[in-house]
Amino acid sequence: MDTNDLITFITVYEYQSINKAAKALFISPQAISKTIAKIETELEVTLFERSHMGMTPTIYGKSLAKNANEIITTIKGIKEKIKYPEKDLIYNLNLTTSYGVIAYLSVDFISDFHKRYPSIHLNVTEGNDINVESLLLDGDCEVGILGGPVDMLKYDAKFFTSHKHCLVINKKHRLANKKSISYKDLDNEKIALEGRQFRPFHNNMNRFLKAGITPQIVMETSEIDLTHHIAAKNQGIGLSVDFAAMFKPYENTVILPFEDEGCTWDTYIVTKKGRKVSEAADIFIKFALEWLEEHKDTLFKWEI
Repeated sequence: MDTNDLITFITVYEYQSINKAAKALFISPQAISKTIAKIETELEVTLFERSHMGMTPTIYGKSLAKNANEIITTIKGIKEKIKYPEKDLIYNLNLTTSYGVIAYLSVDFISDFHKRYPSIHLNVTEGNDINVESLLLDGDCEVGILGGPVDMLKYDAKFFTSHKHCLVINKKHRLANKKSISYKDLDNEKIALEGRQFRPFHNNMNRFLKAGITPQIVMETSEIDLTHHIAAKNQGIGLSVDFAAMFKPYENTVILPFEDEGCTWDTYIVTKKGRKVSEAADIFIKFALEWLEEHKDTLFKWEI
């Protein structure tokens, strides 16, 4: 059992799902299962109860989880000091991001930061927008990447990324042959979208209200993939965001833009207003903005 095994275990523990952990770590579910089985064999305990509902930690799994992060941090610290004896680990920087940000940037964003600044240990926590704000305002995380709009009375913010909202529609649906969708088209239509703990929910509800329409919300979810699944089943229209909808599209659906080009999901790098940020935080913010500019031609862009 090594550091990577423990990271795999912690990811499964947090998601309580092999498939979700595999997606987060960019490895196959089979590799995840093999690693968990290996750890269980070494420790001679069962870490999870498997069922159709997912992976439920046993008392042994909960016990390992309490110690795993500390072990990982200790091992990384030892490796850091051996690899860079002239430097001590200058800072543990806690970063929190809205779900989807890291998926868009790819794991290269994090690995490139670690390569360029090996003396800064970056701890990344993903969550819905409410979770992200809570971590920032409570001081548990120093830097956040948060969906807009941003409350400028609470945060200092820099614009980061912009993504187009889109509709995932079953090919049998009456709107599937349109080139773009207006808000009026969605009046009384069944809609599945990310829930109210996410900024896009409120942004889109406000647009619907201004257009004077009332869609039927059939599902609010924290998993944007479920909105695509609803569309594939022709049980409603999935309200999604461009890069997520096009990652693994269903063959029986189409992905259409809104007529309103301002219907976007924008993100911002934020810090709590009035809080003096560390040198490491300044370094990360500068790196993130420069990295985005350097990779703008390789990152997903929807050419409509």
